[in-house]
Amino acid sequence: MNSKTNRTSLDSSDTLIIETIRKSNGETVTKKYNKGQFLGKGGFARVYEFTELENKIIFAGKIIEKASLIKSRARQKLMSEIKIHKSLQHQNIVKFEHFFEDTENVYIILELCTNQTLTELIRRRKRLTELEVQCYIIQVVSALKYLHAHRVIHRDIKLGNLFLTDKMEIKMGDFGLATKLEYDGERKRTICGTPNYIAPEILEGKGGHSYEVDIWSLGVLAYTLMIGRPPFETTDIKTTYRKIRMNSYAFPEHIPLSEEAKSFVKSILITDPESRPTLDEILNHSFLKKNSIPKLMPASTLAVPPSASFMLQTSGSTQSLRPKSRAETISIPITRTLSNLDNSPFTARDAQNMPIQTNREKNDSKRPCSSSYNPSSSDHLWVKKWVDYSSKYGLGYLLSNSCVGVFFNDSTKIISNGTGDFFQYMCRPSSTREAETTTYSLKEYPDELKKKVTLLDHFRKHLLDENKVNDCKKPYVFVKKWLSTSHAIFFRLSNRVVQVSFLDKSELLLCSDKKIVVFVDKKGEVSEYGLSMAMESSNRDLTKRLRYSKEVLTTMLQPRQNEKNDY
Repeated sequence: MNSKTNRTSLDSSDTLIIETIRKSNGETVTKKYNKGQFLGKGGFARVYEFTELENKIIFAGKIIEKASLIKSRARQKLMSEIKIHKSLQHQNIVKFEHFFEDTENVYIILELCTNQTLTELIRRRKRLTELEVQCYIIQVVSALKYLHAHRVIHRDIKLGNLFLTDKMEIKMGDFGLATKLEYDGERKRTICGTPNYIAPEILEGKGGHSYEVDIWSLGVLAYTLMIGRPPFETTDIKTTYRKIRMNSYAFPEHIPLSEEAKSFVKSILITDPESRPTLDEILNHSFLKKNSIPKLMPASTLAVPPSASFMLQTSGSTQSLRPKSRAETISIPITRTLSNLDNSPFTARDAQNMPIQTNREKNDSKRPCSSSYNPSSSDHLWVKKWVDYSSKYGLGYLLSNSCVGVFFNDSTKIISNGTGDFFQYMCRPSSTREAETTTYSLKEYPDELKKKVTLLDHFRKHLLDENKVNDCKKPYVFVKKWLSTSHAIFFRLSNRVVQVSFLDKSELLLCSDKKIVVFVDKKGEVSEYGLSMAMESSNRDLTKRLRYSKEVLTTMLQPRQNEKNDY
């Protein structure tokens, strides 16, 4: 059957695309698609959401302008991509639906993966836990085993070509550089790939290449997921290629990895392609055998690391997993699931009903523990959870008194009470005027605040446990400033409390009004000190963190030029 399309402009962002299908018996039928949200681009293609209007099914629509296919090589490349992808049917490969064309474009209709690619995941999370890497690598290997069994080499395995469905299942896509061997033992000689992932034999180009280039890229992928950047990455492509040829890379000392994880990467990144492990040998490596691995990760890991309880339930071992800073919990788009976010150490101890020891009592483990400071009864406030979505809107957070707030990128702030009845909005109309705080009902507020209130509502739904809400008196405490560094995230609250959460999960709570410092060490033990005495403490971990915090806070609390009053 033949098909063509007619396109009718709906508005600046939406287009109606009509596919006319002429069957072999002469009958003509049409399908109508609404071209919606832009999803991404690559090469000559742009990808959008395509909604089939008859049944409301949403696909990913890949649009290639025919003007970009003037050269015969470009046309051959596209037809090869279509032919290869169309022939593939596997649960870890993006499903190819069909393709059609008109006088201007070629349209490829694909399965939509709603949770974007591993590129966006790493951008939000910075790097993943070993358990997550195990889960994703096994799915990628499954896809590669299928491809190689059908004589297909992908040749472009990378973060951006690995998609996540709404069920958190890996789907391999983009077969623009894929090739199919005509016979066993055939070697391909085209120099292609993405610089950071390209195999050394492709760069050499002497003896050709085969399935082993996908194995190499798999090793680069595993390293990138655990470290947060590719092993051979430099600012210059020629230097990157030289490092690949020399197989020159290292594991950063500041990122703890298990020996099995390092061995796994080393076993794959071998210059000689004949010496690299097979996919079955990869699956039998100790890294993928040391614990039970979940089939899929929870959707909350789009924003934050797996919870401690999930780790215990699925790991089946006491493996040492990389500690995560909550400063690394870069958010996903608000419409995604953000449940099961990490709790602060304070919250974890409160939930377990563990006593908190003062500095004087912490070494006396035999007698009952008590303290004047207890999270369940103290009037101190701290940030329990947060989601960093400053790439678009700002930082959303939950306070220990159940208030949920957002620090927007334009420096305005919004905070709602725990029961969700009221909110306060803080803004400065101009640089020369004092900051204004206005209280509104969540049912009635100015139209110009609609977008910000909608975002507040989304953060409330995903951060707040509705079964554990408290109400509080106005004015509500809110995050006045925040700052993320390579070692910690800093929150300055409006009640003059500064909270510092470090990468190693230790925390400081600096309460200037009561002149005390609350310190949570790496093991989760809580101590309380007088502010003036804290720096003289014999606790080196405490004093080191206080010195670092002082340096950062000196910069953080310094007013910006022309800033009349920090609100």
